[in-house]
Amino acid sequence: MLTFAQPALCLIEVGGNEPIQDHGWPAGSVELANLPTRASWWAGPPFGTGSMYEFQYNCEKTSQFNEALTAFAAIKANRLELVVHNGPKIDWLNREQQKRIDWTFTIWNPQDWDHLNNTSRAIYRLPDSDIQKPVTRAEKPVPAPKVDVYIGADCPIVWKEVKIPGKLIVSDKRPGSMDVKFIDTGLIRGKVFERRTKKPIAAATIVLLNRVEATEANKDQSATSRSVDYEWKKLMQNTTGAEGSCQIEMIPPGIYKIHITAEGYAPVELETYDNRRPEIYEFEVGLSKAGSIKGIVVDTAGKPLGEVAVSASDFVGTDGNEYPFWTESPVVTDKLGRFVIEDLPEGFASIRCNAAGFHQKNSIFEMYPIPSDKLKLIMEGTGTVRGKVVTEKGKIPSGQIVLEIETPGEEKIGKWGYSGYLGKDGTFNISGIPPGEYIITTRPNPSSANYKPYKQKIVIEPGKTYEIEILHVE
Repeated sequence: MLTFAQPALCLIEVGGNEPIQDHGWPAGSVELANLPTRASWWAGPPFGTGSMYEFQYNCEKTSQFNEALTAFAAIKANRLELVVHNGPKIDWLNREQQKRIDWTFTIWNPQDWDHLNNTSRAIYRLPDSDIQKPVTRAEKPVPAPKVDVYIGADCPIVWKEVKIPGKLIVSDKRPGSMDVKFIDTGLIRGKVFERRTKKPIAAATIVLLNRVEATEANKDQSATSRSVDYEWKKLMQNTTGAEGSCQIEMIPPGIYKIHITAEGYAPVELETYDNRRPEIYEFEVGLSKAGSIKGIVVDTAGKPLGEVAVSASDFVGTDGNEYPFWTESPVVTDKLGRFVIEDLPEGFASIRCNAAGFHQKNSIFEMYPIPSDKLKLIMEGTGTVRGKVVTEKGKIPSGQIVLEIETPGEEKIGKWGYSGYLGKDGTFNISGIPPGEYIITTRPNPSSANYKPYKQKIVIEPGKTYEIEILHVE
């Protein structure tokens, strides 16, 4: 795995019904989290250390859930949300046993939310200048504490007997709660508008793509299913009216993508719509005018590089909000190193280049204005390190061993790094390493914070291959 930050394992922390401590939540949250009806809990991602917690509960009768809602309403927060879904919900921590979950409580650590969503190092350069400016990001508020309840199937909670404290904001996602004709089918309701003017966009097209199993010819034959095991087939579509509104009804159970397009605007792909338990999906989305990025890719000597794959991602609109843009594939530079990426949303984007034997030298934090027509992206030659790992006795290490490469010093963010498993024979072969000084270490998996690996330094020069032997401390 190649990364542009310090290698790390993104773990999901899990637990059962043991008492849990406060993790910086609003007052009253711990009391709800530790109700005796809790079956399990999990924390993360993205940090795996408590950024987001979901607690999962079972009930014997509706009165237990009413008591839980009273405890929920006692949490000291500006907003508390209760969301009603069709059941059943299966505990993914105990999927093999098909354990039913009746309701969940979800809460974020505010500091971790801010760190993840409201801290940005993104910068951009003014045209024809070395002056850098920060890319402005709109602040994302911390999600409100939320209870989700799953009505139906074997759930003992009877919705008409639920007593809702007045301060809770209730959202019923069951299509059948709107009209009996929608029972057992999904429903999409949305509005499309122009980002700059906030005016509705008429004749925008909303396309619903259904996830289906890939044909055998295209299917990954690995033991576990992966994204490549599925294809997306167009199932339904509709267009917005004069008010920018649209509705798609009678959607069969399944998993879907939602694409939104309009002439003259950059398209949008919304988050995955899980309709396996029929659900109402509501959205309001702003579209930006389409622009393009034109530029050239060169090496460190200024020589144009052809056959380089160039892709744009991480779009930020002119309003500072993320833009959920979707593209089919990267473009490829011509013999003169030139490229054009069309139909991008106005604002900013990250641009990355990929070519065998080269590494993009531009900072990963640098974003590029859209539209722009004279970008210059620089790639430098890379080196390769291969060899084997042995113990002090010269043998192949036992167990699963992780090899890591990182730059010296404390600051790792934004620096190239590597983390990956050894081959069964203790060998490794890592290419695409940018020039510079690195430290190579190994550690067992699982490991501990007290483990102290042997550190080996290496200096990489472009175009060179290094054969080395690494000592693993058992």
